[in-house]
Amino acid sequence: MSITHLTYQQIDKKKWDGCIHQSRNRLVYAQSFYLDAMAENWDALVLNDYEAVMPLTWKKKWGVRYLYQPAFMQQGGVFFTAEISDSILQDFIDKAFSLFKFAEITLNYLNGHRELKIGNVSMRNNFILSLQSPYEEIYEGFSAGTKKYIKRAATRGLNYQSSPHYLPILELYKELYGERLPNFVQTDYGNFSIVCKKLHEQNNLVIRTVTNRNGDLLAAVVMLIDCNRFYNIVPCVTEEGKKEDANYLLYNGFIREFGNSNYILDFEGSDKKGIADFYKKFATKNQPYPFVKINNLHPVLKLFKH
Repeated sequence: MSITHLTYQQIDKKKWDGCIHQSRNRLVYAQSFYLDAMAENWDALVLNDYEAVMPLTWKKKWGVRYLYQPAFMQQGGVFFTAEISDSILQDFIDKAFSLFKFAEITLNYLNGHRELKIGNVSMRNNFILSLQSPYEEIYEGFSAGTKKYIKRAATRGLNYQSSPHYLPILELYKELYGERLPNFVQTDYGNFSIVCKKLHEQNNLVIRTVTNRNGDLLAAVVMLIDCNRFYNIVPCVTEEGKKEDANYLLYNGFIREFGNSNYILDFEGSDKKGIADFYKKFATKNQPYPFVKINNLHPVLKLFKH
């Protein structure tokens, strides 16, 4: 068993993506095109001949390289094609933190149930909904309040529809939530538009909107598709949309459209109570993942991230 640290230039992208595509915990964030777009820099830890891999997304400040979590990349960590032992997973973690003395990163949902010696770890929510059942069966699992809001929204003349335009939704997302995302910078939105463009060209991007009778946009979502998973990565609802229950109509319409399929709807969070409570109303299951924070810097440098 050998875990090797590879610099970006040494990574075999074909083998890397082969590992991610075949991994038991496949996630779109770990594909090389996604990392190339969203990470300022990334190296890799690789087990043997790409049997398991871990992206190391890093920046440099004051001459210190440190691990960070890129924007629009919810989960990282170790991805594996066959089940790995806790000891191998621990070896990945130990190797990563021997190379980088400071880190604020996430692992993924199949890393989180292990007994790992990491440091400061907290679990983050991620709610998912299976779309394998017919819509009518999924709907029965919704909370009574959710059904009420959906029915109320349906009386208001709102329109659920498809759109080919993701850039206006990204702009709306930045306008509505940019101040709440201080770690997101302008280049992050531009880089993410590159991801959207590639997936759109592959028919792996879904954009849905809700408008009122006047055509005003009330709610919208940009969903990424990878394998059997929809990623609810850019959800938006305006103040007027909240008043009109447009968000309930949006997700109900999406679930109706894609129910009875082999997909999972990944709501992408959240730890914020209001958002988490909203997602729970759709009979979701929590699939949590770890957030890891370490600071093994020299005492003089311990405040460098502040």
